Amino acid sequence: MSDQIVIEGLRCLAHVGVSEEERRHRQRLLLDITVEMPLATAGRMNHVRATVDYAAAAMLAKRTAEGKPYRLVEAIAERVATALLKTFRVESVTIRIRKFSVPQAESVGVEITRRRS
Repeated sequence: MSDQIVIEGLRCLAHVGVSEEERRHRQRLLLDITVEMPLATAGRMNHVRATVDYAAAAMLAKRTAEGKPYRLVEAIAERVATALLKTFRVESVTIRIRKFSVPQAESVGVEITRRRS
């Protein structure tokens, strides 16, 4: 297993839901993002060019999640993973999304892992 960078609890407000009514209003989502990549060079160099800029990765994920309406959080997870893999030199990305609109559940969500091909 490679080293990991973790972004937890990225707050997003997205139009997401199966029905048009559900998509009409933005819903609160929490994204947890884990990227795998070697971090030894970054640790030795102490320079952001050798790692992933956390703020840039978080902003890209947030823009992707909030940028258009989605029917499924699965679709948001796929698009966020794809965007991060295309933008940063990482080996893999794990995206966990939690949604809070399901009655009688604290949250529901998905977790996916995608690897660079």
